[in-house]
Amino acid sequence: MTEREAPYFVNHDRRDRFPWTIYHRELQRGLADAVRDHGPTPRVLVVGCGLEPFVPGGPPGAIYFGCDLDARAIEECRRRRPEMAARLAVCPGPLELPREGEMSGDFDVVVAKEVIEHLPDPEPWARALAKRVAVGGELALTTPNYGRWSPLPILERTVLEWIARRDGYSRAHIHPSKFDRRRLEALELDPGMTLHGVTVARTGLHLLGRWQRLAPAP
Repeated sequence: MTEREAPYFVNHDRRDRFPWTIYHRELQRGLADAVRDHGPTPRVLVVGCGLEPFVPGGPPGAIYFGCDLDARAIEECRRRRPEMAARLAVCPGPLELPREGEMSGDFDVVVAKEVIEHLPDPEPWARALAKRVAVGGELALTTPNYGRWSPLPILERTVLEWIARRDGYSRAHIHPSKFDRRRLEALELDPGMTLHGVTVARTGLHLLGRWQRLAPAP
């Protein structure tokens, strides 16, 4: 069984339980800071939203939009959050974001949490996301840290792999793009985007990259 064939909600429902909170709460705080930097009512697009089409801890007035390639995620988000139904959509393709209805236009913040590592060719995808960032807005990406001093690689080969196999699949090939700080900093977006910085979590387990749009997308 692959991760996709495993019960869809298994990993999503663990994130708010210890010890998974060690990873996810710091990650969520960093993203919340990025959203709050854009005022009380930013338009925020969450790409690859899974079951979380919002940023916990962001400003209460933020207007959230969510999209995912997996129709199961969007179906469940609409069931859980019917008031957001018009702002939730399935991505038309791996390098395309929804543009119809309320999903048209650009966004103050485009967020993708723990998505980029799943892509064998991440730069075209990251550039597609950057194109939807409004001038003055930003792109915020998080990803596991595979840097030299990160404890993550050994955790993935041992504890996390054991848990995955218990659930009926393997983690061995689910992250074809493994990032350390330098690789994330070197991500090539369009010339209108500038790197704001890449932060390494205090645990060393994940990275947060932030880019600002200074000029319109080509």
